[in-house]
Formats: sequence, C-alpha cells, structure tokens
Amino acid sequence: MIEHRFEIQARLEGGMTERRVDGSALQLVTVCLSDERAGEVSDANGEPLLRAPVVSYLRPGEARELAFWLLELAELAERRTEAEDERA
Repeated sequence: MIEHRFEIQARLEGGMTERRVDGSALQLVTVCLSDERAGEVSDANGEPLLRAPVVSYLRPGEARELAFWLLELAELAERRTEAEDERA
C-alpha cells in the first residue's frame, strides 16, 4: 500500500550518527515526510486522516543519491510542463 505525504524536510540532527567499524561516527541525514502544513487531509469519504510522519535516516551517500534523483525528476517535470504549455 502506498501512502502519500504533502511535505518533505531534511536536516542534520546532533547525535544522529551511525557507528563505524573503526569507532568513528558517521553523521546521518534525517528525512521526514509529513502532512504538517498541508491543512486538513481527508480520505475519499471526507473523513479526516491523521497520519504519523515518516522518518528515514540516510547515510551521506544515500542522501546525495536521493538529491540527485530528485533534481533529475524535477528538471524532467519542468520540461514536460513547458512542452505541454507550448502545445496549449
């Protein structure tokens, strides 16, 4: 089942690290998907939905890869939108 959220935030939280084999700590990137500022979210029957935020902790390389894919998809979405606008 797919659940949607309306907002995404990313941040660095002090102490949110992954311990490495050599004893050093790798800072993780916290990614949070939520409906925090979406207003009232309702289901198909108009009933309010109260959904907990979804949180993921990414290693820097994983965060960078996600950022790359988001940027690529955003650029593609803009090109498609511009192409549709030109056809209209």
